[in-house]
Amino acid sequence: MKLILGTLASLALAGCGSSTSRAGEPGSPTPEPSPGVPGAPAPTGVIYRPVRNAGYTLQRHDSLSLQLPGGASQQQIIDRTAYLNLTLLPDTAGYQVTIVLDSLQASAGGVPAVLDSLVPAWGTRWTGRLTPEGKLSTLTADRSTTLGDQVGPTLRSLFPSLPSGGVRTGMEWTDTTNVPIRADAFDATEHGVTTYRAVDSDDPRAKKAIKLESNGSYERTGKGVQFEQQLEMSGTGTRTAVHYLTQDGALLSARGSDAGDMTISVPAVGQTVPVKQAGSYTVTAIRIPKR
Repeated sequence: MKLILGTLASLALAGCGSSTSRAGEPGSPTPEPSPGVPGAPAPTGVIYRPVRNAGYTLQRHDSLSLQLPGGASQQQIIDRTAYLNLTLLPDTAGYQVTIVLDSLQASAGGVPAVLDSLVPAWGTRWTGRLTPEGKLSTLTADRSTTLGDQVGPTLRSLFPSLPSGGVRTGMEWTDTTNVPIRADAFDATEHGVTTYRAVDSDDPRAKKAIKLESNGSYERTGKGVQFEQQLEMSGTGTRTAVHYLTQDGALLSARGSDAGDMTISVPAVGQTVPVKQAGSYTVTAIRIPKR
């Protein structure tokens, strides 16, 4: 049982956000002309555009309820606040993405993480590629730390998917993803389907923004080995989110939630732990993006 508990939190948290590979992609977006490439068709709606040193706060709350053998249950509450710096630089396939973790606060069960566990994650740099419509490659971190690895999968929430050619108010579209999830010794895949709808902004502080409403579902399966024991995982869940984008394609704010059921087992010893997961997040721009 201790084996499962040691892996569970990392796996559940890794699956809360995303890696970023799209359906049919090995881990990087299919090349598309960037908005600045001569001969590329002009977008008819809002797309992502270059930014420099955009600052964001990403807050994430997760609750895990484990059903233990004998009928007992265990609750885990995890909170994180990440302060991020985002830069998108044009290249031939869209943009080079750089996200830096300026600082991080975290707590488990209401107990703040000690400074020694936070500092190694500060300064973590993730790099990848992004198309103008939000197809994001797998982000690669320049280091691996316990808390930094929990932040990485949540970064996809900065880039909601947009339809080909850009988004306009009144549009609806569906995005399908196959996302790799890696935590500790576990390798899994998440298949997700998300439906988006673009409407007028209802935020008085961002009257000209486009509001993206989304909801979807996901399925996860995976296997791993830890301490010479085979582990298996399966799960399903749902997500909802709201994002506000400026007419220049910059994220102003976002909020979302997800909930799911997951089972992690060790077949060799007959251990199985059902888990209920619920999470929520908010993203807030703290520094106006520079073009």
